[in-house]
Amino acid sequence: MNDRFIALLFGTSGLMLIALLFNLVWLYAAAFPIVMFSWMCLGAIRNGKIGSGYFFSLVSTLVIWLGGFLSMVYLDDTVVPTTYLLGFPMHTFIMVYVVWLLPFFSGSLLYGVFFEKDSMSRAEWEHFLTASNKGGKAS
Repeated sequence: MNDRFIALLFGTSGLMLIALLFNLVWLYAAAFPIVMFSWMCLGAIRNGKIGSGYFFSLVSTLVIWLGGFLSMVYLDDTVVPTTYLLGFPMHTFIMVYVVWLLPFFSGSLLYGVFFEKDSMSRAEWEHFLTASNKGGKAS
């Protein structure tokens, strides 16, 4: 599983480089969230798999980012903004409320909810604390 995410990370990083070299904004806006998604998946892998709570969290964050970044590319940025939503022009609104705030709920909040189930159990945490208090290794 690690190899697939590393290949995805490498491939989309290459696409980002191509997008930057040839000024392909759409390609960059699509590749960047996938790079971040693959990095987060590598961090969430435990015992060769990603927990179901984390998988939902990561995929929903990816969908939000793809929608947010691609919609910002679609908006016309050559004119003075006339549409404001919650006090922001549309690009800024999408960045603040869609790209930043929604992933807080789909990513950070769900990470905390599923932490004991998908990442570290209470017994593992207590073992870690005991080993660190003794100055020994946690494994």
